[in-house]
Amino acid sequence: MREAHDNVLPVLIAACCLIGGNVHTPTGAPVARAVVSLRGPARVTLTTDSKGNFSTQLPAGRYDLTVTAPGYVTITVNTGPVSDGSRVDVVLEPSDTPKLRTIGQVTVNGGFTLDRNVIPTMDVSRAQMDALGYTQVLEALQQVPSVVIQHPDSGAATAPAVVSLRGPDPSEAMVTLDGQQLNDGNTGDIDLSQFAVPAFSAVSVSEGLGPTDAEGSNTFGGAVNFESLRPTLDDHVSFSGSVGSYGTTQTWLNATGTIGKLGYAFAGDDYHQAGQVDQYALVVPGNNLPISCAPPQQGLPPPNCPAYTHLGSTISALLGLVNLDYAFSQRSDVGFRVFTLGDNRDESAALNGIAGNSTCVFSGPGPACAFPPPPSAPNVVANPVFGDHIGQGTAAFAQTIRAYDAYGRAPLGSGTLLADFYADSDNIDFDGGSVSPYDVSHLDTRYNEGLSWGRTFDTGEFSFGGYSRQESLSGLGISSTLAQSITSYFFRGAQQIGKGLRLSGGLYDANYSTFGNTLNWRLGLSQDLGSSSVVHASAGTGFRAPLLIERYFFPPVIVDGKVVPNPNGGPEDSNCVAPNGNPAEQPEHATEYELGFSHLFSSTSNLDVSVYRSNLRDTIENYYPGGGAKSFCGTPLGFAYVVPVNIGNAVYEGAEARYKQLFPRLHLTATLSYGLNVAYPYALGPFVSNPTSGGTLIADQQFLGVPQQQGSATFAWTRNGWHASSAFTFAGNNNTLHLPAYTLVDAAIGMNFGHLDFTLAATNIFNAVSGPFTLYDAGVPYRGLYAGPNGTQYLANVPTNALYVQPASVKFIFTVHE
Repeated sequence: MREAHDNVLPVLIAACCLIGGNVHTPTGAPVARAVVSLRGPARVTLTTDSKGNFSTQLPAGRYDLTVTAPGYVTITVNTGPVSDGSRVDVVLEPSDTPKLRTIGQVTVNGGFTLDRNVIPTMDVSRAQMDALGYTQVLEALQQVPSVVIQHPDSGAATAPAVVSLRGPDPSEAMVTLDGQQLNDGNTGDIDLSQFAVPAFSAVSVSEGLGPTDAEGSNTFGGAVNFESLRPTLDDHVSFSGSVGSYGTTQTWLNATGTIGKLGYAFAGDDYHQAGQVDQYALVVPGNNLPISCAPPQQGLPPPNCPAYTHLGSTISALLGLVNLDYAFSQRSDVGFRVFTLGDNRDESAALNGIAGNSTCVFSGPGPACAFPPPPSAPNVVANPVFGDHIGQGTAAFAQTIRAYDAYGRAPLGSGTLLADFYADSDNIDFDGGSVSPYDVSHLDTRYNEGLSWGRTFDTGEFSFGGYSRQESLSGLGISSTLAQSITSYFFRGAQQIGKGLRLSGGLYDANYSTFGNTLNWRLGLSQDLGSSSVVHASAGTGFRAPLLIERYFFPPVIVDGKVVPNPNGGPEDSNCVAPNGNPAEQPEHATEYELGFSHLFSSTSNLDVSVYRSNLRDTIENYYPGGGAKSFCGTPLGFAYVVPVNIGNAVYEGAEARYKQLFPRLHLTATLSYGLNVAYPYALGPFVSNPTSGGTLIADQQFLGVPQQQGSATFAWTRNGWHASSAFTFAGNNNTLHLPAYTLVDAAIGMNFGHLDFTLAATNIFNAVSGPFTLYDAGVPYRGLYAGPNGTQYLANVPTNALYVQPASVKFIFTVHE
């Protein structure tokens, strides 16, 4: 081990403390010849030995620690107080890391260090998810205040669930697996409800626009990156099984390790749930037509009669992961990863809700109350009937996700060459009456070929490269496969100037075959404020590309000699206006600003605070002909289209704070998080909202379904084999369930007997916002827009649907570790 002192005399005079540490990869493999620089009361530069170890004598105090190694991402932190015997553990991420925002990890004696990144990343580790007994990663994501979990169909466990960041639109946030984009071309996001915990080592939320983010600029809310289970240096095998409420069973297997130069990670998960609902109900057709149970007669409309339908909520899901990495040397490797998820869900209970002010529920094979009468009795009444189930009847949802990734890293000249090739697909097969674009059968596929070169210095780094991407979408009602190709190039870098200033930036150029070229930039800096505080700021631009389905125009069809809207585009509203696409749609654009402050109180407590603002331009909104105030039912054509157009602007602004505290004597860790998310449109222009049916796009008013306040508190305790965790998650008014503010409480307690662990876990302990069915028009009203006389408009309450989640549940988990 080589050691060089910049100020030898002060070290000899004041040296009193032996400090040591280790530098290694996330798998545990040592990083040899890494350069470790410590600057504080004294300055010293070390080089790790073949086992990644280093040690030196230094005066006690706080130090700036910088660790660099060829082929790895540089990390700089403040250690906090160090003293005699302090142990520093450094995890360096390789250049081909599966993270989007590539940062390492440093701990000193197991405590916290000061993060000096321009925009901190919020990580939820596998250990945190396991400690709470979570089944799905989505349960952990709700603890991140900037994450808004959207429920487009229902709050039920069987319904799709997607995430948006800081705003209302999930398509503005990137969802990735090890940096591989998964967003679907049909809805612009991806259903995450069945992403089971055993396949992942962590989930990372990258907020805002990071100047050195690994992906392109096609996002401005941020990104959610699922980090797959990764190989380890030592061999580990874990097997787990659980049984719980609502007929829930889960078994999973994890195996990680290294055989020679080959690192491996395998995961498998088998999950089943009978569900909360298993009953028969009389379902009124949700088609806004008069109910008629009379026998078919010539010249009269066809029967539109309620039918007894089985409502279920079963889930069956299988998940598999293979992750292989072959290391030729410390700077050169190749890898391959396969991820597969297949699930089948009965959404009939989720999509057949109950009319508001429910007074009558049918729960058996025959009628349970007097109205409506049995199907044998003719009846014509208005629809809906309050208290009845309303919907499309049976609904079977099947999802298959495949994601393949092959990558390589090798030294080239004085830098590192990275190559990455991936392919993924999202296949939805839906049988029944859909209520949203998430219930449409389709297949979205994507292929990506990426190449980049980067170099790391003691005080900086840079890289350049690009990718070529091909995406296609086929599905119900689409006459031919929709496709687009993308080429993107980037240059990004970071440099430390002086002792405490770090600058970073990037340029991103992308060309889409569907709409053309877009150039975006990002800049960031962080400046030390003493030895325990840092302020960071960033600014940049991003965009949200039009979805393939948004640019597709569904041609009208002829039925019984009449021209009618293509039903695959979506149902007509009461004014005979049907949804459709717009081939001329262009991307949304945004400029974002962020300012943050981080403070390390001690090695046992730290604080991160940030404020942000995003200015959106050319937002994509729906254009209603006549503003929705005009009926097209009596026109010669008999209908009109509502299409997405680029019009108006929007603002996302807010603040976030996270505080972490270790209580060593109590063996307790506490994390408190709070988020303020303000999001509203302005300068929308005419005919954007639909005032006839109640418009929910109001200038200078919070978007529907974006709670201004969210927060969480988590606690983890371990001692003598016992362990316990709890999580409190708060969502304020205007939440995605359209219910008053609520708090979800989860908890788990268990005991570890060496290789065997028993845990009892409970979710939603106090039955917050829980129930079996959606209640239509029973949610908290939204102050919306209506049409007045003579072309005027006025504000009044718009009804919303009250969505409910699964009530309290418990499960018993046993896990065997080897």
